[in-house]
Amino acid sequence: MARDILIARQVRPLVGWTQSEGLRRLAFALRPLIDKGLDVHDIAAELHSWYLDWRPARPAAYITSHLRQRAERDAEYDARLPHVVHPQDNPAWRAWCQHQQAVKAMNDLITHARRTDEDRRQARLAARYNPHLLLDHVAEHGEDDALDLFGADLTARIVSLSHGTHIQLGTT
Repeated sequence: MARDILIARQVRPLVGWTQSEGLRRLAFALRPLIDKGLDVHDIAAELHSWYLDWRPARPAAYITSHLRQRAERDAEYDARLPHVVHPQDNPAWRAWCQHQQAVKAMNDLITHARRTDEDRRQARLAARYNPHLLLDHVAEHGEDDALDLFGADLTARIVSLSHGTHIQLGTT
């Protein structure tokens, strides 16, 4: 309760129409907003968003009533929703998530300090199907590291195609 009163004490000067209300009643009325995790400025912004151009005689009662009505409207709206779809029910979303996981795994593999021949084989295979992995790696880690991971042939082919020219990489 002390924390709520402290928050109410900070909100009251920020919102003109609440200044006539006592701190305890205001703190009690603001409790739903405080319980949502809103801070002082968020609560003040919420109260300002109600666009009151008049001063309620009992601001705490008005806040309580307004929040209760909004909760009832939200509950009615939620009850009217025919079916809430979970994002993983969408096959396209699931495929995108799996692709992102594969890209993350590949990036983790690429940035691994000690590479094995299996790491290089998997990186080359992935770059054949997604050349942007190699191009992104070149941009982030440089051509020398790309040559080590992806090999000279694949790196030269993909980088030259991206530049529209045929260049030879790794030869000095």
